[in-house]
Amino acid sequence: MSDARTQPLEIRPLMISRILEVDWADGHTSRVSFERLRVECPCAECKGHSPAEAKTITGKEDVSISDVQPVGNYAIQIHFSDGHNTGIFTWEYLRFLDEEGAGA
Repeated sequence: MSDARTQPLEIRPLMISRILEVDWADGHTSRVSFERLRVECPCAECKGHSPAEAKTITGKEDVSISDVQPVGNYAIQIHFSDGHNTGIFTWEYLRFLDEEGAGA
């Protein structure tokens, strides 16, 4: 059974404001900045294979999204303007980034 909190209805990269909007089946709309998405990229290159290997990503204030590709029915792969494109952003992780950012 799917969870409406993590079922996207529409994904919109807003290029001028540099915000990725996601409309979820539960009626919530997430808004996550391109910078936050790039800095929090979940790939092994950025996060490492353990917490000790994680990199601190900085200087991404002006990064844009050049493409968004679906990955099965569970995620998207974001291609950033700095050439980085190895992160797979699951629906759960996108919702987490929005909710964590709202509390920060």
